[in-house]
Amino acid sequence: MGAAEDMKKVAEEIVSSYQSRISEVAAMVDSTRQILEDFKTRRNNMSNQLKEALAREGSLRRKDFDIMISGILFHQDEREKQVKELLNTFFEEQKEVAEVVRKSLTEGKRVRIDDFRKSLQNIQARQKSRELGIKTALIEFQEEYKEIVASLSSLLDEEEEMRIKDFKEMVSNIRVWQMKHAKETKNKLGGF
Repeated sequence: MGAAEDMKKVAEEIVSSYQSRISEVAAMVDSTRQILEDFKTRRNNMSNQLKEALAREGSLRRKDFDIMISGILFHQDEREKQVKELLNTFFEEQKEVAEVVRKSLTEGKRVRIDDFRKSLQNIQARQKSRELGIKTALIEFQEEYKEIVASLSSLLDEEEEMRIKDFKEMVSNIRVWQMKHAKETKNKLGGF
């Protein structure tokens, strides 16, 4: 009977470990969502400041500014959605794994230790792969955000008169940067 009790204790510890991991992942998902919202708010504020500065100087109508920058903002909003979907999928997978582990250990089924270890190793390998994909997506998103903010900041910091030519060049450079990095990210995240 001692071996059965030991097995039950190990099973409870494993389930508890997965439940703790789910809580950690939930906190990470919430934190990341807040960071994404903060990024978006800051980006939009800077964009609006630039729009108003260009309109004040008569360089560019607000409507034209919105049209020109919409492609950049749309692309970044799509990337944000992609990151959120990856996080949601990861969170749901964590919950499913915990439930599978809990069921296989608590339903009274006799589980061979070697089979269970192999299953657990496969699960952990998939989780590590998913984590790497999420980290990659977050890093790429952060790099894109930094590029946009740096470009907007440089135009806002210009002491001389802001020119439409500078704005158009910035938009073009950001779009080229986004396209280049979108291809790289798609290749990196192909398996996710």
